[in-house]
Amino acid sequence: MNVEDLLRETLAELADEERPPHPERFLRSLPPPRTHRRGVALAAAAAVVVLAAGGTVAVRTLSEPDRPAPPAATQAATRPQPRPDRVVIKEGTRLADVLARLAHATGRPLAAFAQAARDGRALSLPAYAKGRLEGFAYPGTYEYTTATTPTELLAAMVARFRTESAKLGLDARPAPLDVVIIASLVQAESPSKADMPKVARVIRNRLDRGMYLQLDCTVMYGLGKYGIQATVKDVKARTPYNTYRHRGLPPGPILAPGTAALKAALHPAKGSWLYFVAVDPKTGALEYATTQAEYEDLVKRYKG
Repeated sequence: MNVEDLLRETLAELADEERPPHPERFLRSLPPPRTHRRGVALAAAAAVVVLAAGGTVAVRTLSEPDRPAPPAATQAATRPQPRPDRVVIKEGTRLADVLARLAHATGRPLAAFAQAARDGRALSLPAYAKGRLEGFAYPGTYEYTTATTPTELLAAMVARFRTESAKLGLDARPAPLDVVIIASLVQAESPSKADMPKVARVIRNRLDRGMYLQLDCTVMYGLGKYGIQATVKDVKARTPYNTYRHRGLPPGPILAPGTAALKAALHPAKGSWLYFVAVDPKTGALEYATTQAEYEDLVKRYKG
């Protein structure tokens, strides 16, 4: 067989083979790119990875795309990348303190974090958060690098809140914002995790009966103060967070609740308590009362 015949036979065989699909077939199912800035937050949230050890969250920044590994011959000459730094946000931390902690840890201006915190859409906050980050910057350990932006770091915290709240079934509950608010109050008032379901029950019982919550922690938050023991002057303050003057829940969460507080808000203990009193100033141990008389007796014992 000469070259011409061989070429003719080869072309005939190729003509009989199935043609590969057009690349458009694979692209057709992909949505068109979105230019809305929320896409940045969603991409940042998708980049959050929970490590198995210690529940640490690594924030993989958009400004650090994956790069192929260098050839083996040049790896030895490549300078090793610095290990990510970590920042720990404790349960019960107010947003103002979260932002200050992040600014101090990352070396970025506090104003940059404050500005990022105001953009609820960019952070992909739940719709029921009403654009406010307080209560939704989930506590935990977060890894970051020098390339991590304030928006990416805060979006990672929101993404973790949404992951944890989904596990608890919070999104399926009516009035989920009320649950987060109650969880923040439970976190503030409970000296231990064992107390949280009981404190949640007291709050629920008082709300059900139309009583004032009369919680010092909300008063202090509204005044920008710390602690859970308000003065007589404090409880007269005219702020929307003064639960001695306003019935029902305060306008929003007062700090970042953890998983235990969220669980307690969703599943309060069974009981008819309407009061709790800190009877040990050193440990903050609580005792519970159902009637006004029982409450007054606890107060006398505490002050005595």
